[in-house]
This record gives sequence, structure tokens and C-alpha cells, in this order.
Amino acid sequence: MHLIDNLSYSDPAVNLALEEFLMGRFRGGETVLLFYVNDPAVVIGRNQIPYVEVNLEQVQRRQVAVVRRISGGGAVYHGPGNLNFSLIQARGAEPFPSPGDAVRPVLESLKALGLPAILNGRHDILLDGMKVTGTAQYRAQGKCLTHGTLLVSADLDRLQGILTCDSEVPFYRGRSSVRSPVTNLTHFRPGLTTAEVRDALIPSFAAFHGSVTPVALGPADWSVIHNLARSKYGSGDWAVGRSPEFSIRRRARLPWGGCEALIRIRRGIVTQLDVTAPDTAPPALAKLATNLIGSRYHPDAVAEAVQAVGLAPEVSVMSSPVTDWLYASFCW
Repeated sequence: MHLIDNLSYSDPAVNLALEEFLMGRFRGGETVLLFYVNDPAVVIGRNQIPYVEVNLEQVQRRQVAVVRRISGGGAVYHGPGNLNFSLIQARGAEPFPSPGDAVRPVLESLKALGLPAILNGRHDILLDGMKVTGTAQYRAQGKCLTHGTLLVSADLDRLQGILTCDSEVPFYRGRSSVRSPVTNLTHFRPGLTTAEVRDALIPSFAAFHGSVTPVALGPADWSVIHNLARSKYGSGDWAVGRSPEFSIRRRARLPWGGCEALIRIRRGIVTQLDVTAPDTAPPALAKLATNLIGSRYHPDAVAEAVQAVGLAPEVSVMSSPVTDWLYASFCW
């Protein structure tokens, strides 16, 4: 089993790109184990809508990234005190493992640390009825990626605040998260660190998958990974543009009074815009739909539409109150 201990990169976009890269990097029959710790981020599932999953005000104020992974499942919070593990396996004579079977080494290592961990029917690992590990899988080209999080000493107050949706999303086709009570390993074993948990996990995975061989990626590998992080995982087109169809209601008090916009978006494209505004609003407001429908739901496109109808100051289009009203920004 190849081991990649990637604690030198904490950029969530880079680490998600690393997982995808490793899916194709090693030959069939080889197993890869990866560890990493991310900077604060919300990682949403492949078929989720960020506006349904997060507290927009919190991610903006705290400068928390919102990124989309390639696997399904629900939204999770990453950050210091949260150890992430990824297991990549090739299909052999046996079928791919279930998520529960794949994380069995995690369960056994926690028991070895004296923690009374159990696995529930959703393949989550629980301590005293509270979730400490959640997992998801992605399968492609004869490979299976099982990855998960381990709450060692995470900031649970921040986690709960950020994963409480504050947007008004009256319609969506995506999959929403199933919220569960969570806790840290340190609640049961004070002083435990992510490094100690990683050190306990390695021999446990080795017992299931064979001896461990540390692997260092070369400069050419990292160049590919960073390019993938920039072009895909760090982009708004992937984080929002890959969302299933949804609508979002935005309200704002503008110079001419209170306004409301109902925006419908499908695969990142604005398909409908209904604006409600007082009679004192400028006539140009009614032209926004014509300019925005068919465009990407992206700050640049929204700013261009606002400027085209004459509703943005020439000096700072991107910070126009109308642009801020129509576009709910994340920190990518």
C-alpha cells in the first residue's frame, strides 16, 4: 500500500485535486492511502447546491472557502483539528468495498485508542451516539475512492454556524445534507492530536491492505495537481456551476427602496429573473432580466448585466449595490 502523507498543503482545492490525480496515477491493483488537513472550508457533495448547505453570511465573514468534491454525500466542514483520509483501491476479483468496509481500519484504530467507536447504517462512525467520521465514495475507471473526515479537535461552534443555511432557496433539485449531532475525539480523550490519530491509523490500514510504502510525488506531478486545483476545484464554475437546478430569493434595500429578486439557475446558467421593486425604482431595473437570462450566474456576468442597463457606477462595477443584491458571493 502506497502512503502519501500530505500535511504540507492545506489548500482544500489542492487536496481535492490531489485525490482525483491519484485515482489515475497508480496502476491497477495498487492501493493508495492519503492523509491531509485543510484550511477552513465547506466541502459539498457532487450533487449538492451550496446555497442550500451553508450560511452565506458566515462563510463571507470568516473567509471560509466553499468547494465541491467529486463524490456524493453531504456537506462537511474541514479545518485544523479535522484529519482527512482517502483510500484508493482498484477493482480486483472482489467487488468494490462498501463505505463501511472501507473505513473498517478507522473503526479498529479508534478502538485501539480506547475509544468505544461503532459504525452505523449510514457508514458513519459514532462515539456515544454522536458522529466523529463521515465517508463518501467515488468510482471511476476501475478505481474506488473512499474518503472521510475525522473530528479530532475541530471548532464545532464554527462548524455548526457555517453549516446552518441562511439563504432562501424556494426550489431545488439537488441533494440536501442529513444533519447529525457531532463531537470530537478529544471530548473522550483530551489532548489527542491529529498526528497521533494518523499514527494510529497507518498500522490499522496496513493490517487490512498490506505493508506501507511512503511515496513522494515529483515536481511534474504537483504541477498537474495545481493546474487541476486552479481550473476545477478552485473555480466558481465547479462549485456553483455544477449545481442541479435551483432558485434563490435575494432581498436588499437599495436607494429607491426595498427590492426582491427571484433567480432561477440551471447548471450555472440564469434561466429566470423576476424582480419586485417599488414604483420609485429606475426603469432600467426592468431590463435586467433581458441582459442576465442566458448568462452564467457568476459575479462578472452579473456585473456586466448591471452595467449594461446603467445601474452600476463606472468606478466600481463589482461593488455596485445592485450587483451585491443579485449575486450571492462565496469565497473561492
